[in-house]
Amino acid sequence: MNASITPETTVAAIVDSLPNAARVFCILGINYCCGSHRTLREAADHAAVGAEEVLDLLRGRIPVALDSGGRDWASATLTELADYLVAHHHVRARRDLVNLSLLAREVASGHAAQQPELWHLCDELDQLSRQLVPHMRREELYLFPYMRSIESETGADQTVVIPLFGRIEHPLQAIKHDHSEDLSHLARIRQIANSIPGNRCERVRTLRDLVEAFEFELQEHIRLENDILFPKAVEAERLSGASHIK
Repeated sequence: MNASITPETTVAAIVDSLPNAARVFCILGINYCCGSHRTLREAADHAAVGAEEVLDLLRGRIPVALDSGGRDWASATLTELADYLVAHHHVRARRDLVNLSLLAREVASGHAAQQPELWHLCDELDQLSRQLVPHMRREELYLFPYMRSIESETGADQTVVIPLFGRIEHPLQAIKHDHSEDLSHLARIRQIANSIPGNRCERVRTLRDLVEAFEFELQEHIRLENDILFPKAVEAERLSGASHIK
């Protein structure tokens, strides 16, 4: 990547100089058309993604927090769980979606003449990105801050704006439905990837490996939220006696 690209470089200049920039921006929800006059920092802030994370994705690398999978998360606080999910699973999911999307298009360009379903794989990845990235953004901006506030000393209704959703269990039902949809998209992606007769092609093998790794990662991500974080949050809210709950 051009070393002169910084958080203060405009989105337009980045798209003009980096072939994959438009694809990365599209996945992250960064407007590179009408918002092309913005700096990367401004555009990233608007999309609720860190500018440095975007730069790392454009470079093709991104540091991810060390895996703490051996920890007993059932005894963790809501804040510890939310922080881990963002630093480990959310950052990794955005990185994997970018890598998978770019590689899938390379594979489709080389093999779609014989395997046209590869374009369906690309479509499934696009749909998964359009669902999962905004889903994580909403968690980071609204749901997780509220969860952290529940266990704060001053109380949920004093540290954040009172949530419009009432009891926290209400949005959690929709989130769990989103999780099921995400896994359905990924199952279809894996099915297509595994059907490609390209064992001699390194890019095909890499694509399959990335899909398999991402599926395992997303399942663990969803398990932590559905089975541990969400029940803990419902119980913590109940015990907090927050005055806004109806």
